[in-house]
Amino acid sequence: MAANIFTVFNHGTAFDRDSDPNELISELSRAVKGYEARIEQTAKPTRDCPLPYRLTSAHPTHLICEGPGSQAVSALESASGVAHDRPGVFNPLIDVEKNAGNSHKLNPALTAAGRRAYWIMGSKESSNFQDHFMGNTASSSKVGGLGLGRGWDDNVYKTAWLVQHLKWSEGVPIDTVNLIGWSRGAVTCLKTANKLFEVFEDTINVNIFAVDPVPGGLNAVTDDIRFIPPNVRNYAAILALDENGCLFEALDRSTVAFMAPRSQHGPGGNPDSLNPSHVKPHVHFLPFPGNHSDVVNSGLSSQAVANSPRLIRHLAWKFLRAHGTEFHSSFDLVPRTVCHLYEQLMTDLPAIAKHARTVWIGKHGLQREREVSSNRGNYVKEPETYLNEHHRMCALGTSYPGCLDLEDIFCTKDWADWNVHRIMDDWSEWRGGKTVSLPKEQTHLHKLGFGLE
Repeated sequence: MAANIFTVFNHGTAFDRDSDPNELISELSRAVKGYEARIEQTAKPTRDCPLPYRLTSAHPTHLICEGPGSQAVSALESASGVAHDRPGVFNPLIDVEKNAGNSHKLNPALTAAGRRAYWIMGSKESSNFQDHFMGNTASSSKVGGLGLGRGWDDNVYKTAWLVQHLKWSEGVPIDTVNLIGWSRGAVTCLKTANKLFEVFEDTINVNIFAVDPVPGGLNAVTDDIRFIPPNVRNYAAILALDENGCLFEALDRSTVAFMAPRSQHGPGGNPDSLNPSHVKPHVHFLPFPGNHSDVVNSGLSSQAVANSPRLIRHLAWKFLRAHGTEFHSSFDLVPRTVCHLYEQLMTDLPAIAKHARTVWIGKHGLQREREVSSNRGNYVKEPETYLNEHHRMCALGTSYPGCLDLEDIFCTKDWADWNVHRIMDDWSEWRGGKTVSLPKEQTHLHKLGFGLE
């Protein structure tokens, strides 16, 4: 088991590890090798020992994040024996009830020291920053989780804190974080990548497999949702062709952009960077028939669409394995089978659309055509013949055009110096960072780990 790989599974809205055993994120997280990162309480907190908590495994390899608005499940009710609740209920760092305004009573580091004006434990209420630093983030209701994704930032905090703890406190040599998610869980992957870049810059490589990333129609598309930061090496996204609910717009090629490199070390970058040549992230979007739920095999709209989640599971497994995640089970498909499944989907496209799409007002809101459906030529060459570039690659085999030798590099004019827009010493006011549009051509699939072998 590679100690340098850490994998995070992010469930979508209202979904968790026990809600649907056949749903993609549940199925893959059950099949992953290693130990889940979970926190247990070892004693009652006291003044001398205010944080009696520890990881259940000294060397966890992965984390499972429940989706916003998901159900509370006890250990007895859970198929895995793990109690869980929706994110936003418990402190994401130590998994106890939140205690906003009292973080100073829990943090043993907040004492008078040297000549600095630290405040003494117990002498005043906590600030919002101190609360958030200790995991006392805003609590979220189930309605807020379902409607607005409230709680997904807790999953971001949990992941970032765990990686910091394992890497810096436990000495685990993590240099790669693989993220996979569906729906708001897929958007959470991007939010997490941006948080990891904020903490580690590009000293950790991030790989993302995003299945129909939908922030929700009532949510603003903020920078940490639409920007792929420079620590991301590979970003593969699945887009549902037949989802046409107006509240279920996906992050696609018209929405997403690169964040250019920036560094607290100046334009030269971080000396510990794992990407010293400043290669741009490899990005590819793959359209698939079906609606938002079809693509993860949850409540299929028809049996005609069943090949979509089967192929997506194969691609997700292949992507994660290519970047170091290990599994007990194989979901591999040989190229001949892949071509056969794609051909069946092409034949059944009208029938799939008939059952998958919102007619007027449905569970996903009023009707609106997705950009990927109306401009599929932006995502695949010869769209009349092929569903996506993976279909085309498998069908053409050795005749498929090879990889270009030249990598796509961030050039000097793309850079934004870390200090350009820094105001005084208040990092919250930082407004730096330039954005770069995605290349006109999608990244060759071989570079993301989707070879024909």
